[in-house]
Amino acid sequence: MSLKNKTKEMLKSKAKNKLKKVAFSVIKPFLPYIIIFLVLLFAFCTVIDAIFVDDVQQDESSMSQEEKEVRTSCINKASFLNMCHNFLDGNSTTSLLDMDGRENDKQIQWSHLYAIMAFHNMSDGSKLDENLLEKVAKHFESTFKYETYKIKTETTTTTKDENGNETTNTTTSEQTVYLLVESDTIMGHYKYNYEEKTTTEGNTKTTKKVFTGEELIGEKYERLKNYLKNNLHIRAEDIDTDVQVVIQASSGYYEGKENTAWLQGNSSSSTIITNGKGLVPKGMFTWPIPGYTKITSPFGMRVHPITGTYKLHSGIDVRSSNRCKFCGNGRW
Repeated sequence: MSLKNKTKEMLKSKAKNKLKKVAFSVIKPFLPYIIIFLVLLFAFCTVIDAIFVDDVQQDESSMSQEEKEVRTSCINKASFLNMCHNFLDGNSTTSLLDMDGRENDKQIQWSHLYAIMAFHNMSDGSKLDENLLEKVAKHFESTFKYETYKIKTETTTTTKDENGNETTNTTTSEQTVYLLVESDTIMGHYKYNYEEKTTTEGNTKTTKKVFTGEELIGEKYERLKNYLKNNLHIRAEDIDTDVQVVIQASSGYYEGKENTAWLQGNSSSSTIITNGKGLVPKGMFTWPIPGYTKITSPFGMRVHPITGTYKLHSGIDVRSSNRCKFCGNGRW
């Protein structure tokens, strides 16, 4: 290489180094902000990824055909169970009749059946199919008993003739309604109390039965407790916990999302037990990683992401900021 070319290369190299130093000196004051920006960008991408994964979990289009068929069968079976053993004035009826829909919160839902079947799958490996559905369903026929009642309305009108003489007329009308007086379902055995009252508004007097409250006979979820005990051989000390697992899983299935309020301590239960490290509501759990509530894979039936097998996911995967996942069954 000639002296001229060597000199030219040296000048280029010095110019590059000087340019780098100048660029670094310009960037240096902003370097902490650039690092913070990159960290925030990474965190943002992590959140977007978690939301995307969560949306996929809840997207019904991602359900397998087998899962859709089981769900449809459960819907049809629950509808049958709520109307197959009802009575009006002692006579059989296949309708839900209460004028105020008071039986709505006592009906068995498709998700109850699905959750119990999933519990079977977790406990004894039973396959989620029509045979298991029939096995479960025969224990949960709902019973709703109604009585016929007539609401009486009296309207009084007064008229005067041309001579000023008053004439009072009273017209009476009746409206036939049906009142729920007893229910026996997966939710428990209840009786419903009413009190007949007469109210007057203007020239109209109405006499009707007013609901005063419901009375629980026995235990709440008594049938479910007996089923878990007799058919899945759950120990007495675990019954309350497992009932909550079924009921909350059912709620999650029904709403199409993971129901975690019970895990986060929002429990009305005042009974507590100790786990050796602190106090835990009886039949409940405390949220394992405070501050992180993004669920990437909920409890329930799913296609296993690695094996491709359709089976129960017996935990709840929660994503933390460092992308570690806590599974609700106690695994990291």
